[in-house]
Parts: sequence; C-alpha cells; structure tokens
Amino acid sequence: MLSALRALLAPFWSYSRERTAAQRDAANRSASPLLIYVAAALFLVLSILVIDLHRDELRALGLAGGAERINPVLMSP
Repeated sequence: MLSALRALLAPFWSYSRERTAAQRDAANRSASPLLIYVAAALFLVLSILVIDLHRDELRALGLAGGAERINPVLMSP
C-alpha cells in the first residue's frame, strides 16, 4: 500500500525538484541596473498620475495642499 501511495505521489516530487532547481537558477541571476531604474521611473510616473487623478479626494481629506495662500507675515525674509 505504501508503494502504491509513493507511485501516486512520485510525479509531484519530481515536479517539486524541477521547480526548486529553476528557482535556484533564477535566484543566482541579478537584475540589470537599467531595469531597476526603468521600473523606478515608471513607478514614479504612475504615482504622479494617480495623485493627479485623485487630487480632489486628497484635498477633501486634507492630505494635499490646496490653493490657499500663505500669509506673507509668516514667511521668512
């Protein structure tokens, strides 16, 4: 009975070994600095677009500055 169970589970074990070998190979590779720079730049652009899209909601919550002017008396020389 144990050998029948082992025969049923053998494909899963071999798949697991192949997958861990693929993960080990992928872990040995480092990311390109250019790829990291491009990803960071795209994330920054996306963040700016999302903030611009939801500007009114952010102002209503008090998280974004509005068109209120600063009193000149409070400004430094």
